Amino acid sequence: MLCDRHNRVISYLRISVTDRCNFRCTYCLPAEGIEWLPREGILSFEEIARIARVGSTLGLSKIRITGGEPTTRRDLPSLIEMLRAIPAIEEISLTTNAARLAGLAPDLRSAGLDRVNISLDTLQREKMKTISRREMYDEVMAGIQAAIDHDFTPLKFNCVAMRGINDDEFCELLAFAHARGGQMRFIEYMPMGAARFEIQKQFISEEEIRAILNRRFDLQREYSLHATDPARGWQCARTGAKVGFIASISSHFCDTCNRMRLTAEGGLRPCLHQDAEVALKGVLRAGGSDDELARAFQEAANLKWAGHHMTDSIPLYSAKEMIAIGG
Repeated sequence: MLCDRHNRVISYLRISVTDRCNFRCTYCLPAEGIEWLPREGILSFEEIARIARVGSTLGLSKIRITGGEPTTRRDLPSLIEMLRAIPAIEEISLTTNAARLAGLAPDLRSAGLDRVNISLDTLQREKMKTISRREMYDEVMAGIQAAIDHDFTPLKFNCVAMRGINDDEFCELLAFAHARGGQMRFIEYMPMGAARFEIQKQFISEEEIRAILNRRFDLQREYSLHATDPARGWQCARTGAKVGFIASISSHFCDTCNRMRLTAEGGLRPCLHQDAEVALKGVLRAGGSDDELARAFQEAANLKWAGHHMTDSIPLYSAKEMIAIGG
């Protein structure tokens, strides 16, 4: 069993398969000027699968594929097949902006992908274009429908809550998710990457978001979510609509964290918000053994903070670093 020095059991690995993205969201990336990693600089699917297999012998049972935008990585279903073949892995999920999901959904389902989380900050065509700096509204909506058609459930939608940007749509977003059998999750704006420069202006707390939603939905606490889920669950008593809040700033959930992250470059990071990692790529490409990889997992777990320090000062991570770590 893999435990950190605060006696938290690590059972969940988030794997970034690419630093590239087909969007340039304003809170994540600058419009231009990003230098992407060379192909040889990122882990191969075989290397990722080996890391996951070793991790599974230590108790990892849940994997989420992230990016950048993971669907921009060529032959992604092949990686899903490799991961699905690891007996101890119980769930494989994917976080995506859905713009390429319509074309990939059949192959991803056949390969063994269980479910998807879809980033959805707005339902308005022009606003989506402004936030993402891309014109892909129709592709996103087609991807959402493909997720429904291929039964990637439970379906979750993630919205980065931004004051003055999309706070006028919170009720519509929740209604949209509920109508499609999904859960809407609102994520507090975090001072990371490009977002660190706008935190004071655009941050809106979980409490404020709930107050807006309660104008239309009579929300009550819903406790069926697993204790390690970062989202705090609420449910509308009248309609049954489910909503989660990921309150990383106003009420963090670090004490129940069971996650680590593998970057596209092969760094095993104990936390998204902690500038520390153990380099697995070097171990792999130097012919390291499975035992060496297992020791690297424990080394990374031992680095894990008791809680993040985002509110101590403005993090200095660049946008490039953040997209390579994976959301």
